[in-house]
Amino acid sequence: MPFNGSDSRRLRRFRELVEETARACAPEDAAALRTELDELVDERALAEAVIDRTGALVVVLDREGYVRRWNAACARATGYSAEEMLGRSLWDLILPEERDGVRATLDALRAGRATTTHENHWIARDGQRRLVSWSNASLLDEAGEVRAIVATGLDITERTQAEVALRAQAKRLEALAEASRVFASGLDYKTTLDTVARRLCELIGDGALIRVVSPDGNWLVPVAVYHPSPERAALRRRIIAAAPQRTDEGITAGPLATGRTLRIPALSQERVRNEMKPEYWPYLEGVTSLLIAPLAQRHEVFGHITLMRDAGGAPYTADDEALLEDLAHRAAQAIENARLYSDAQNAVAARDEFLSIASHELRTPLTALRLALGNMRRVTSREALERLPPEHVERVLGAAERQGQRLEKLVAALLDVSRIHMGKLDLDLEEVELGAVVTDALAQLEDEASQTGSTLSASGTPVRGAWDRLRLSQVVTNLLSNAVKYGAGKPVEVSYGPSATGAVLVVRDQGIGISASDQPQIFERFERAVSSRNYGGLGLGLYIVRRIVEAHGGTIRVESAPGKGSTFQVELPLRPLCARPGHGALDPAAAH
Repeated sequence: MPFNGSDSRRLRRFRELVEETARACAPEDAAALRTELDELVDERALAEAVIDRTGALVVVLDREGYVRRWNAACARATGYSAEEMLGRSLWDLILPEERDGVRATLDALRAGRATTTHENHWIARDGQRRLVSWSNASLLDEAGEVRAIVATGLDITERTQAEVALRAQAKRLEALAEASRVFASGLDYKTTLDTVARRLCELIGDGALIRVVSPDGNWLVPVAVYHPSPERAALRRRIIAAAPQRTDEGITAGPLATGRTLRIPALSQERVRNEMKPEYWPYLEGVTSLLIAPLAQRHEVFGHITLMRDAGGAPYTADDEALLEDLAHRAAQAIENARLYSDAQNAVAARDEFLSIASHELRTPLTALRLALGNMRRVTSREALERLPPEHVERVLGAAERQGQRLEKLVAALLDVSRIHMGKLDLDLEEVELGAVVTDALAQLEDEASQTGSTLSASGTPVRGAWDRLRLSQVVTNLLSNAVKYGAGKPVEVSYGPSATGAVLVVRDQGIGISASDQPQIFERFERAVSSRNYGGLGLGLYIVRRIVEAHGGTIRVESAPGKGSTFQVELPLRPLCARPGHGALDPAAAH
């Protein structure tokens, strides 16, 4: 639109005056006058077309700030057409908090300043804020007074947003690089966890909580709690310690189940009371925004990181969520590396302890055997041997035989561990009656039990299955030997018989018992629930039992409490057709 309504009326009046003048002139003068008018009109139209089609925003204001010109670029940026804006005050489009700055610019131009520059936001029809960079100039009349103000601007909204995004991305990459460096700075498990929690709080949180899933997969175990306020941190530690949380309850259940980050920009007290148990309400008191990211390694979630914003802090954004996901990935790697390093250190320590115990356990029967052989060497002559009482000879030979058998058992245990480790614990399946195996084991352990004061008894119903007789005897013997060792001289009872899934064997003692915290580890290599100084052995018996039972496709569990004795229960299928992975192959035909 080259001209607005007012321009058209003035142009029409101007043409009428030119025509009146032309009629009073000579024909050649009239023609020249009309040509000059057309040229002026064309130049004006060209100027208006350039203004209207340029990509820059062009606004012409009168002295009072009312719009006199509004080009197409202004219409595109704001959504308001020229017809809507002509004669309208510009203040309607400017943010209230920026009006003073714009007013100062206009005042400077009215006061005679030739040009100015500034930036301000316009509020578009759809409510968006458009940032415009302006270059302003004043137009003077013949008297030198400001007649109008011409403002030429560039809409820099997208450019500014891109710059902000780039700065945020640079800051995010810097934070990730710094976090990776900090996370990788140590391999101590506890130190790494504390470092991760503290660094996350410094970046995007007021408080942090890291918990890992317990070995049985049912509970969340707190491993790091951080808050800049020591008092708040101590309170949260007490609350978490006093109220353990299951993996399937509370706000954290979703991220743990789905493996996806949960962002709650505005955490309401109503949601806290609906989704968290009352013990945790004080923990979340004053928290207004929440971010929960799962910790995963090899596509398996093993814990979570929770970040909290206290009252007065900005709500968590999508950018915060993306940053935490990246940080959680790096934290998971750091935690896993620290855990593996800790496991390796523990394995080395367990190996060293085992070697120490093994050397002691092997030296004891060797010493006794050497003494027995030395005694026999001193009486090698027939005359000396005939002078010795038969009971003494029998006692010395019996001691030598027992120590030899003990050595044989220790070496056999070490060989079994080696076979299990290499996956070569092959089973020779045959038809076996469980009661007969129990009876043989009781006979073997009778002397050992009498030395501790324990009595052995068995009861049950005959049950037959396809098992490895030698390995099954090893299971029963090891369980009985364990019960006698820790039974405190009290009776040991064995029961057996058929079960819903096959056969069941139960060995029960009334000894020192096992605490709940020690029960998961007693079936591992070189592990024990008591000190090796008070009780001998290599810490391999129950480990071998578990692996033999699992090789048969069965299970073993323990029920115990300190001072209440222990009950070990073995469940075996009657016809195991194949070995569990890593336990050696079985011949299916041998099970029938």
